Amino acid sequence: MGVTIHGLLERNARKYSKKEAFITANTRLTYEEMNSITNQLARNLLQNGVKRGDRIAIMSRNNEHFFYAFFSLMKIGAIPMPLNIRLTASELHAILTNCKAIGVMYESELQETVSSIPLASQLDHLLLPIQELLNSAASFEKTNLNIPIDSRDVCEILFTSGTTGIPKGVLFNHERLLAIATAISQTFNLSNNDKMLNLMPLSHSAPLNTFFLSGLYSGTAHVIDDFTPKAFLSYIQEEKTTFSFAAPVAYLFASKDPDLATYDLSSMRVFAYGGGPLALASYHHVKKAFQNENFYQVYGLTEVGPNGILLKPEEHLTKAGSIGKYPTVNMEIRIVNEQGEDTAPNEYGEVLLTGDSLMLGYDHNEAETKAVIRDGWVYTGDIAYKDEDGYMYIVDRKKDIIISGGVNIYPREVDEVLAKHDSVLESCVIGVPHEEWGETVKAIVVPKGDVTEEELREFVSAYLADYKCPRQYAFVEQLPRNASGKILKQQVKKEHSAILKS
Repeated sequence: MGVTIHGLLERNARKYSKKEAFITANTRLTYEEMNSITNQLARNLLQNGVKRGDRIAIMSRNNEHFFYAFFSLMKIGAIPMPLNIRLTASELHAILTNCKAIGVMYESELQETVSSIPLASQLDHLLLPIQELLNSAASFEKTNLNIPIDSRDVCEILFTSGTTGIPKGVLFNHERLLAIATAISQTFNLSNNDKMLNLMPLSHSAPLNTFFLSGLYSGTAHVIDDFTPKAFLSYIQEEKTTFSFAAPVAYLFASKDPDLATYDLSSMRVFAYGGGPLALASYHHVKKAFQNENFYQVYGLTEVGPNGILLKPEEHLTKAGSIGKYPTVNMEIRIVNEQGEDTAPNEYGEVLLTGDSLMLGYDHNEAETKAVIRDGWVYTGDIAYKDEDGYMYIVDRKKDIIISGGVNIYPREVDEVLAKHDSVLESCVIGVPHEEWGETVKAIVVPKGDVTEEELREFVSAYLADYKCPRQYAFVEQLPRNASGKILKQQVKKEHSAILKS
Protein backbone atom coordinates (compact mmCIF):
# COMPACT_ATOMS: atom_id res chain seq x y z
CA MET A 1 0.00 0.00 0.00
CA GLY A 2 2.90 2.33 0.72
CA VAL A 3 3.31 5.28 3.06
CA THR A 4 0.56 7.91 2.99
CA ILE A 5 0.69 11.56 4.05
CA HIS A 6 -1.92 11.08 6.77
CA GLY A 7 0.06 7.99 7.74
CA LEU A 8 2.94 10.32 8.65
CA LEU A 9 0.63 12.11 11.08
CA GLU A 10 -0.43 8.78 12.58
CA ARG A 11 3.20 7.68 12.89
CA ASN A 12 4.15 10.94 14.62
CA ALA A 13 1.18 10.55 16.96
CA ARG A 14 2.75 7.28 18.11
CA LYS A 15 6.40 8.41 18.14
CA TYR A 16 5.98 11.95 19.50
CA SER A 17 2.57 11.64 21.12
CA LYS A 18 2.97 14.37 23.74
CA LYS A 19 5.06 16.78 21.68
CA GLU A 20 3.44 20.12 20.90
CA ALA A 21 3.35 20.08 17.13
CA PHE A 22 0.66 22.51 15.92
CA ILE A 23 1.02 25.92 17.54
CA THR A 24 -1.35 28.65 16.33
CA ALA A 25 -2.80 31.90 17.64
CA ASN A 26 -5.76 29.86 18.94
CA THR A 27 -4.35 26.64 20.33
CA ARG A 28 -1.41 24.33 21.00
CA LEU A 29 -1.88 20.72 19.91
CA THR A 30 0.29 17.64 20.17
CA TYR A 31 0.65 15.25 17.24
CA GLU A 32 -1.60 12.85 19.16
CA GLU A 33 -4.29 15.49 19.63
CA MET A 34 -4.23 16.56 15.97
CA ASN A 35 -4.52 12.92 14.92
CA SER A 36 -7.42 12.24 17.28
CA ILE A 37 -9.33 15.34 16.20
CA THR A 38 -8.91 14.60 12.50
CA ASN A 39 -10.01 10.99 13.08
CA GLN A 40 -13.25 12.28 14.62
CA LEU A 41 -13.69 14.81 11.85
CA ALA A 42 -13.07 12.15 9.18
CA ARG A 43 -15.85 10.01 10.63
CA ASN A 44 -18.16 13.01 10.62
CA LEU A 45 -17.33 13.68 6.96
CA LEU A 46 -18.29 10.10 6.10
CA GLN A 47 -21.60 10.60 7.93
CA ASN A 48 -22.13 13.79 5.90
CA GLY A 49 -21.80 11.84 2.67
CA VAL A 50 -18.19 12.61 1.69
CA LYS A 51 -16.72 9.59 -0.07
CA ARG A 52 -13.38 8.29 -1.31
CA GLY A 53 -12.29 10.25 -4.38
CA ASP A 54 -14.57 13.23 -3.69
CA ARG A 55 -12.93 16.56 -4.42
CA ILE A 56 -13.34 18.96 -1.53
CA ALA A 57 -11.94 22.50 -1.54
CA ILE A 58 -10.38 23.90 1.63
CA MET A 59 -10.82 27.58 2.46
CA SER A 60 -9.00 28.52 5.62
CA ARG A 61 -6.46 30.96 6.87
CA ASN A 62 -3.16 29.61 8.19
CA ASN A 63 -4.24 27.90 11.40
CA GLU A 64 -5.28 24.57 12.89
CA HIS A 65 -8.53 24.49 10.88
CA PHE A 66 -6.61 24.13 7.64
CA PHE A 67 -4.98 20.93 8.87
CA TYR A 68 -8.18 19.61 10.45
CA ALA A 69 -9.62 19.67 6.94
CA PHE A 70 -6.45 18.55 5.14
CA PHE A 71 -5.82 15.40 7.19
CA SER A 72 -9.46 14.39 7.75
CA LEU A 73 -10.11 14.37 4.02
CA MET A 74 -7.00 12.30 3.30
CA LYS A 75 -7.95 9.77 5.98
CA ILE A 76 -11.13 8.81 4.07
CA GLY A 77 -9.52 8.95 0.63
CA ALA A 78 -11.15 12.23 -0.38
CA ILE A 79 -9.00 14.79 -2.19
CA PRO A 80 -8.24 18.12 -0.50
CA MET A 81 -7.92 21.15 -2.78
CA PRO A 82 -6.59 24.19 -0.89
CA LEU A 83 -7.80 27.52 -2.31
CA ASN A 84 -6.44 31.03 -1.92
CA ILE A 85 -8.93 32.85 0.32
CA ARG A 86 -8.09 36.18 -1.38
CA LEU A 87 -9.69 35.09 -4.67
CA THR A 88 -12.98 36.65 -5.72
CA ALA A 89 -16.24 34.73 -5.94
CA SER A 90 -16.03 34.57 -9.75
CA GLU A 91 -12.47 33.23 -9.62
CA LEU A 92 -13.44 30.61 -7.05
CA HIS A 93 -16.49 29.63 -9.08
CA ALA A 94 -14.33 29.01 -12.17
CA ILE A 95 -11.88 26.83 -10.23
CA LEU A 96 -14.53 24.78 -8.45
CA THR A 97 -16.45 24.25 -11.67
CA ASN A 98 -13.41 23.21 -13.69
CA CYS A 99 -12.19 20.71 -11.10
CA LYS A 100 -15.66 19.29 -10.46
CA ALA A 101 -15.53 19.93 -6.72
CA ILE A 102 -18.44 18.49 -4.75
CA GLY A 103 -17.92 20.55 -1.61
CA VAL A 104 -16.07 23.20 0.34
CA MET A 105 -14.68 22.89 3.87
CA TYR A 106 -14.27 26.36 5.29
CA GLU A 107 -13.69 28.41 8.40
CA SER A 108 -16.82 30.09 9.72
CA GLU A 109 -15.09 33.47 9.32
CA LEU A 110 -15.17 32.89 5.55
CA GLN A 111 -18.90 32.14 5.42
CA GLU A 112 -19.69 35.30 3.45
CA THR A 113 -17.02 34.57 0.82
CA VAL A 114 -18.12 30.97 0.38
CA SER A 115 -21.80 31.88 0.21
CA SER A 116 -21.10 34.40 -2.54
CA ILE A 117 -19.72 31.72 -4.88
CA PRO A 118 -22.46 31.15 -7.48
CA LEU A 119 -22.38 27.35 -7.26
CA ALA A 120 -22.62 27.44 -3.45
CA SER A 121 -26.40 27.42 -3.69
CA GLN A 122 -26.50 24.25 -5.79
CA LEU A 123 -27.87 21.33 -3.79
CA ASP A 124 -25.30 18.83 -5.06
CA HIS A 125 -22.49 20.77 -3.43
CA LEU A 126 -21.67 20.32 0.23
CA LEU A 127 -20.87 23.37 2.32
CA LEU A 128 -18.93 22.07 5.30
CA PRO A 129 -18.12 24.63 8.03
CA ILE A 130 -15.14 23.18 9.89
CA GLN A 131 -16.01 24.50 13.37
CA GLU A 132 -19.57 23.11 13.19
CA LEU A 133 -18.29 19.74 12.03
CA LEU A 134 -15.84 19.66 14.92
CA ASN A 135 -18.60 20.36 17.43
CA SER A 136 -20.83 17.63 16.06
CA ALA A 137 -17.91 15.17 15.92
CA ALA A 138 -17.10 15.38 19.62
CA SER A 139 -18.70 11.99 20.37
CA PHE A 140 -17.02 10.14 17.50
CA GLU A 141 -14.21 7.61 17.93
CA LYS A 142 -10.69 9.06 18.12
CA THR A 143 -8.90 5.94 16.86
CA ASN A 144 -7.39 5.70 13.36
CA LEU A 145 -9.86 4.74 10.65
CA ASN A 146 -7.40 2.43 8.88
CA ILE A 147 -9.21 2.73 5.57
CA PRO A 148 -7.00 0.98 2.95
CA ILE A 149 -5.55 3.74 0.77
CA ASP A 150 -2.89 3.16 -1.87
CA SER A 151 0.08 5.53 -1.89
CA ARG A 152 -0.44 5.86 -5.65
CA ASP A 153 -3.94 7.30 -5.18
CA VAL A 154 -4.43 10.99 -6.02
CA CYS A 155 -4.46 12.74 -2.65
CA GLU A 156 -4.09 16.46 -3.41
CA ILE A 157 -4.93 19.01 -6.08
CA LEU A 158 -3.20 22.39 -6.08
CA PHE A 159 -4.00 25.16 -8.51
CA THR A 160 -1.81 27.08 -10.87
CA SER A 161 -2.55 29.02 -14.06
CA GLY A 162 -1.18 29.10 -17.55
CA THR A 163 -0.67 32.25 -19.58
CA THR A 164 -4.36 32.18 -20.45
CA GLY A 165 -5.12 32.72 -16.77
CA ILE A 166 -7.40 29.66 -16.70
CA PRO A 167 -6.65 27.80 -13.43
CA LYS A 168 -5.23 24.31 -13.82
CA GLY A 169 -5.40 21.64 -11.16
CA VAL A 170 -2.06 19.93 -10.48
CA LEU A 171 -2.46 16.31 -9.38
CA PHE A 172 -0.29 14.59 -6.77
CA ASN A 173 -0.40 11.21 -5.07
CA HIS A 174 1.09 10.23 -1.72
CA GLU A 175 4.25 8.85 -3.33
CA ARG A 176 5.11 12.07 -5.12
CA LEU A 177 4.48 14.19 -2.02
CA LEU A 178 6.58 11.85 0.09
CA ALA A 179 9.42 12.26 -2.43
CA ILE A 180 9.35 16.02 -1.83
CA ALA A 181 9.20 15.61 1.94
CA THR A 182 12.16 13.23 2.08
CA ALA A 183 14.31 15.32 -0.28
CA ILE A 184 13.79 18.59 1.57
CA SER A 185 14.18 16.93 4.96
CA GLN A 186 17.53 15.52 3.84
CA THR A 187 18.65 18.77 2.20
CA PHE A 188 18.09 20.85 5.33
CA ASN A 189 18.89 18.14 7.91
CA LEU A 190 15.46 18.49 9.49
CA SER A 191 14.74 16.54 12.67
CA ASN A 192 12.22 16.32 15.49
CA ASN A 193 14.31 18.94 17.29
CA ASP A 194 13.35 21.60 14.73
CA LYS A 195 10.45 24.02 15.05
CA MET A 196 9.20 25.31 11.70
CA LEU A 197 7.60 28.72 11.20
CA ASN A 198 4.77 28.45 8.63
CA LEU A 199 3.53 31.97 7.81
CA MET A 200 3.18 31.82 4.01
CA PRO A 201 -0.25 30.87 2.55
CA LEU A 202 -0.79 27.11 2.83
CA SER A 203 -2.86 27.16 -0.37
CA HIS A 204 0.46 27.63 -2.19
CA SER A 205 2.61 24.66 -3.11
CA ALA A 206 5.95 25.58 -1.52
CA PRO A 207 4.65 26.40 1.99
CA LEU A 208 2.47 23.28 2.04
CA ASN A 209 4.26 20.59 0.03
CA THR A 210 7.90 21.58 0.20
CA PHE A 211 8.16 22.79 3.77
CA PHE A 212 5.22 21.74 5.94
CA LEU A 213 5.31 18.17 4.61
CA SER A 214 9.09 17.90 5.02
CA GLY A 215 8.61 19.01 8.63
CA LEU A 216 5.82 16.49 9.09
CA TYR A 217 8.05 13.75 7.72
CA SER A 218 10.80 14.71 10.17
CA GLY A 219 8.58 15.10 13.22
CA THR A 220 9.20 18.83 13.63
CA ALA A 221 6.89 21.15 15.53
CA HIS A 222 4.98 23.72 13.48
CA VAL A 223 4.10 27.32 14.30
CA ILE A 224 1.27 28.34 11.98
CA ASP A 225 -0.23 31.76 11.30
CA ASP A 226 -0.65 34.42 8.62
CA PHE A 227 2.38 36.59 7.93
CA THR A 228 2.94 40.00 9.39
CA PRO A 229 6.40 41.38 10.20
CA LYS A 230 5.50 41.51 13.91
CA ALA A 231 4.18 37.94 13.90
CA PHE A 232 7.32 36.74 12.14
CA LEU A 233 9.66 38.35 14.67
CA SER A 234 7.53 37.56 17.72
CA TYR A 235 7.12 33.86 16.95
CA ILE A 236 10.86 33.40 16.41
CA GLN A 237 11.61 34.97 19.77
CA GLU A 238 8.78 33.42 21.77
CA GLU A 239 8.73 29.95 20.27
CA LYS A 240 12.46 29.63 19.49
CA THR A 241 11.72 28.49 15.94
CA THR A 242 14.62 27.15 13.90
CA PHE A 243 13.38 27.18 10.28
CA SER A 244 11.25 29.38 8.05
CA PHE A 245 10.31 29.77 4.41
CA ALA A 246 9.08 33.06 2.96
CA ALA A 247 9.09 35.22 -0.13
CA PRO A 248 12.04 37.64 -0.17
CA VAL A 249 9.70 40.58 0.41
CA ALA A 250 8.56 39.08 3.71
CA TYR A 251 12.12 39.07 5.03
CA LEU A 252 12.64 42.61 3.74
CA PHE A 253 9.49 43.82 5.51
CA ALA A 254 10.52 42.16 8.77
CA SER A 255 14.03 43.61 8.49
CA LYS A 256 12.58 47.13 8.45
CA ASP A 257 10.59 46.73 11.65
CA PRO A 258 11.54 49.65 13.93
CA ASP A 259 11.74 47.31 16.95
CA LEU A 260 13.86 44.66 15.21
CA ALA A 261 16.86 45.16 17.51
CA THR A 262 14.79 44.16 20.53
CA TYR A 263 14.03 40.66 19.17
CA ASP A 264 16.18 37.58 19.76
CA LEU A 265 16.42 35.69 16.45
CA SER A 266 19.40 33.54 17.42
CA SER A 267 17.43 30.26 17.34
CA MET A 268 17.05 30.36 13.53
CA ARG A 269 19.32 28.03 11.61
CA VAL A 270 17.55 28.31 8.21
CA PHE A 271 15.88 31.23 6.44
CA ALA A 272 14.70 29.68 3.15
CA TYR A 273 13.24 31.92 0.46
CA GLY A 274 11.81 31.46 -3.02
CA GLY A 275 9.58 32.96 -5.68
CA GLY A 276 12.40 35.26 -6.80
CA PRO A 277 16.03 36.06 -6.04
CA LEU A 278 17.37 38.14 -3.19
CA ALA A 279 19.64 40.74 -4.74
CA LEU A 280 23.13 40.99 -3.27
CA ALA A 281 22.39 44.35 -1.63
CA SER A 282 19.15 43.00 -0.15
CA TYR A 283 20.95 39.87 1.04
CA HIS A 284 23.52 41.96 2.88
CA HIS A 285 20.72 44.07 4.35
CA VAL A 286 18.68 41.18 5.78
CA LYS A 287 21.78 39.29 6.89
CA LYS A 288 22.90 42.29 8.90
CA ALA A 289 19.39 43.06 10.17
CA PHE A 290 18.78 39.50 11.41
CA GLN A 291 22.38 38.94 12.51
CA ASN A 292 22.21 35.64 10.65
CA GLU A 293 23.84 34.31 7.49
CA ASN A 294 21.73 31.18 7.04
CA PHE A 295 19.82 32.21 3.92
CA TYR A 296 18.96 29.59 1.29
CA GLN A 297 17.32 30.40 -2.03
CA VAL A 298 15.11 27.59 -3.35
CA TYR A 299 13.87 27.22 -6.92
CA GLY A 300 11.17 24.91 -8.21
CA LEU A 301 7.62 25.04 -9.49
CA THR A 302 4.31 23.50 -8.53
CA GLU A 303 4.48 20.99 -11.36
CA VAL A 304 7.52 19.33 -9.76
CA GLY A 305 6.25 19.43 -6.22
CA PRO A 306 7.75 22.01 -5.91
CA ASN A 307 11.18 20.46 -5.65
CA GLY A 308 14.33 21.55 -7.46
CA ILE A 309 17.58 23.34 -6.70
CA LEU A 310 18.96 25.69 -4.06
CA LEU A 311 21.65 28.28 -3.43
CA LYS A 312 23.37 27.79 -0.08
CA PRO A 313 24.45 30.55 2.33
CA GLU A 314 28.16 30.27 1.52
CA GLU A 315 27.37 30.64 -2.20
CA HIS A 316 25.50 33.94 -1.86
CA LEU A 317 28.55 36.17 -1.69
CA THR A 318 29.85 35.15 -5.11
CA LYS A 319 26.68 33.82 -6.77
CA ALA A 320 23.83 36.00 -5.46
CA GLY A 321 20.96 35.97 -7.95
CA SER A 322 21.73 32.41 -9.03
CA ILE A 323 19.31 29.57 -8.32
CA GLY A 324 22.29 27.32 -7.58
CA LYS A 325 24.28 24.52 -9.16
CA TYR A 326 23.24 21.24 -7.54
CA PRO A 327 19.60 20.10 -7.33
CA THR A 328 18.16 18.19 -4.38
CA VAL A 329 18.99 14.52 -3.94
CA ASN A 330 16.12 13.15 -6.08
CA MET A 331 16.03 15.84 -8.78
CA GLU A 332 17.93 16.59 -12.00
CA ILE A 333 18.08 19.90 -13.86
CA ARG A 334 19.09 20.92 -17.39
CA ILE A 335 19.11 24.05 -19.52
CA VAL A 336 18.44 23.22 -23.17
CA ASN A 337 18.32 25.13 -26.45
CA GLU A 338 15.59 24.96 -29.08
CA GLN A 339 17.07 21.70 -30.38
CA GLY A 340 16.85 20.09 -26.96
CA GLU A 341 20.63 20.12 -26.48
CA ASP A 342 22.32 21.17 -23.25
CA THR A 343 23.45 24.76 -23.49
CA ALA A 344 27.02 25.96 -23.29
CA PRO A 345 28.09 28.41 -20.55
CA ASN A 346 26.38 31.81 -20.92
CA GLU A 347 23.99 30.46 -23.58
CA TYR A 348 20.29 31.03 -22.96
CA GLY A 349 17.91 28.10 -22.86
CA GLU A 350 14.86 26.66 -21.12
CA VAL A 351 15.07 25.09 -17.66
CA LEU A 352 14.00 21.43 -17.47
CA LEU A 353 13.45 19.43 -14.29
CA THR A 354 12.88 15.75 -13.57
CA GLY A 355 12.76 13.60 -10.47
CA ASP A 356 10.58 11.61 -8.11
CA SER A 357 8.17 14.40 -7.22
CA LEU A 358 6.75 15.37 -10.61
CA MET A 359 3.02 15.97 -10.80
CA LEU A 360 0.87 13.17 -12.17
CA GLY A 361 -0.43 15.74 -14.63
CA TYR A 362 -2.92 18.55 -15.01
CA ASP A 363 -6.47 17.69 -13.99
CA HIS A 364 -8.71 17.08 -17.01
CA ASN A 365 -6.07 18.54 -19.32
CA GLU A 366 -4.13 15.83 -21.13
CA ALA A 367 -3.00 18.12 -23.94
CA GLU A 368 -1.41 20.62 -21.58
CA THR A 369 0.17 17.81 -19.57
CA LYS A 370 1.82 16.41 -22.71
CA ALA A 371 3.04 19.88 -23.65
CA VAL A 372 4.73 20.40 -20.28
CA ILE A 373 6.03 16.88 -19.54
CA ARG A 374 8.09 15.46 -22.39
CA ASP A 375 10.25 12.35 -22.11
CA GLY A 376 9.94 12.53 -18.34
CA TRP A 377 11.15 16.15 -18.11
CA VAL A 378 9.07 19.15 -17.05
CA TYR A 379 9.58 22.11 -19.39
CA THR A 380 9.37 25.03 -16.98
CA GLY A 381 9.07 27.91 -19.44
CA ASP A 382 11.85 29.70 -17.54
CA ILE A 383 14.75 31.00 -19.60
CA ALA A 384 18.15 30.75 -17.94
CA TYR A 385 21.87 30.36 -18.48
CA LYS A 386 24.68 28.78 -16.50
CA ASP A 387 27.98 30.53 -15.85
CA GLU A 388 31.47 29.07 -16.27
CA ASP A 389 31.17 27.43 -12.84
CA GLY A 390 27.85 25.76 -13.63
CA TYR A 391 25.67 28.08 -11.53
CA MET A 392 22.29 28.81 -13.10
CA TYR A 393 20.57 32.19 -13.46
CA ILE A 394 16.94 32.83 -14.47
CA VAL A 395 16.74 35.70 -16.97
CA ASP A 396 13.16 35.67 -18.24
CA ARG A 397 9.94 33.68 -18.27
CA LYS A 398 8.50 32.35 -21.47
CA LYS A 399 5.04 32.58 -20.06
CA ASP A 400 5.41 36.22 -18.97
CA ILE A 401 4.44 35.37 -15.42
CA ILE A 402 4.76 38.26 -13.01
CA ILE A 403 6.13 37.21 -9.61
CA SER A 404 5.17 39.73 -6.95
CA GLY A 405 6.14 38.92 -3.39
CA GLY A 406 6.63 35.29 -4.35
CA VAL A 407 3.12 34.96 -5.84
CA ASN A 408 2.52 34.26 -9.54
CA ILE A 409 0.34 36.70 -11.47
CA TYR A 410 -0.67 36.02 -15.07
CA PRO A 411 -0.81 39.11 -17.33
CA ARG A 412 -3.29 37.73 -19.82
CA GLU A 413 -5.84 37.14 -17.07
CA VAL A 414 -5.64 40.86 -16.19
CA ASP A 415 -5.75 41.85 -19.87
CA GLU A 416 -8.93 39.86 -20.32
CA VAL A 417 -10.62 41.69 -17.44
CA LEU A 418 -9.56 45.10 -18.78
CA ALA A 419 -10.96 44.11 -22.18
CA LYS A 420 -14.41 43.84 -20.60
CA HIS A 421 -14.45 47.61 -19.97
CA ASP A 422 -16.32 49.55 -22.65
CA SER A 423 -13.72 52.32 -22.75
CA VAL A 424 -10.67 50.07 -23.16
CA LEU A 425 -9.57 49.31 -26.70
CA GLU A 426 -6.71 47.07 -25.69
CA SER A 427 -4.07 46.69 -22.99
CA CYS A 428 -0.68 45.16 -22.32
CA VAL A 429 -0.11 44.09 -18.72
CA ILE A 430 3.50 43.74 -17.64
CA GLY A 431 5.57 43.21 -14.53
CA VAL A 432 7.71 46.15 -13.54
CA PRO A 433 10.49 46.18 -10.94
CA HIS A 434 9.48 47.04 -7.40
CA GLU A 435 11.87 47.85 -4.57
CA GLU A 436 10.18 45.54 -2.05
CA TRP A 437 7.94 43.13 -3.95
CA GLY A 438 10.45 42.26 -6.68
CA GLU A 439 7.82 42.93 -9.33
CA THR A 440 4.40 44.51 -9.42
CA VAL A 441 1.63 44.82 -12.02
CA LYS A 442 1.37 47.69 -14.49
CA ALA A 443 -1.27 48.06 -17.21
CA ILE A 444 -0.52 49.93 -20.42
CA VAL A 445 -3.94 50.89 -21.78
CA VAL A 446 -5.13 52.14 -25.16
CA PRO A 447 -8.47 53.83 -24.39
CA LYS A 448 -11.35 54.13 -26.83
CA GLY A 449 -13.26 56.62 -24.74
CA ASP A 450 -12.93 58.73 -21.65
CA VAL A 451 -11.69 56.59 -18.77
CA THR A 452 -9.72 57.33 -15.63
CA GLU A 453 -7.24 55.29 -13.64
CA GLU A 454 -9.60 55.36 -10.65
CA GLU A 455 -12.43 53.97 -12.77
CA LEU A 456 -10.27 51.10 -14.02
CA ARG A 457 -9.04 50.30 -10.51
CA GLU A 458 -12.62 49.96 -9.28
CA PHE A 459 -13.65 47.94 -12.34
CA VAL A 460 -10.79 45.43 -12.13
CA SER A 461 -11.17 44.91 -8.37
CA ALA A 462 -14.63 43.43 -8.94
CA TYR A 463 -13.14 40.59 -10.99
CA LEU A 464 -9.68 39.93 -9.56
CA ALA A 465 -8.03 39.35 -6.21
CA ASP A 466 -6.29 42.49 -4.96
CA TYR A 467 -2.76 41.17 -5.53
CA LYS A 468 -3.51 40.72 -9.24
CA CYS A 469 -4.83 44.24 -9.77
CA PRO A 470 -2.50 46.71 -11.51
CA ARG A 471 -0.73 49.05 -9.12
CA GLN A 472 0.02 51.52 -11.90
CA TYR A 473 -1.58 52.50 -15.21
CA ALA A 474 -0.26 54.27 -18.28
CA PHE A 475 -2.42 55.49 -21.16
CA VAL A 476 -1.02 55.44 -24.70
CA GLU A 477 -2.38 56.06 -28.21
CA GLN A 478 -1.14 52.71 -29.52
CA LEU A 479 0.96 49.70 -28.58
CA PRO A 480 4.09 48.75 -30.57
CA ARG A 481 3.63 45.78 -32.89
CA ASN A 482 5.72 43.66 -35.23
CA ALA A 483 4.94 43.05 -38.89
CA SER A 484 2.45 40.32 -38.10
CA GLY A 485 0.56 42.54 -35.69
CA LYS A 486 1.81 40.94 -32.46
CA ILE A 487 2.39 43.32 -29.55
CA LEU A 488 6.09 43.81 -28.86
CA LYS A 489 5.91 43.12 -25.14
CA GLN A 490 9.63 43.52 -24.54
CA GLN A 491 9.51 46.99 -26.06
CA VAL A 492 6.55 47.87 -23.84
CA LYS A 493 8.53 46.69 -20.82
CA LYS A 494 11.53 48.73 -21.85
CA GLU A 495 9.45 51.88 -22.14
CA HIS A 496 7.41 51.42 -18.97
CA SER A 497 9.62 49.58 -16.48
CA ALA A 498 10.81 52.34 -14.17
CA ILE A 499 11.35 50.94 -10.67
CA LEU A 500 8.33 51.50 -8.46
CA LYS A 501 8.66 52.38 -4.80
CA SER A 502 6.23 51.67 -2.00
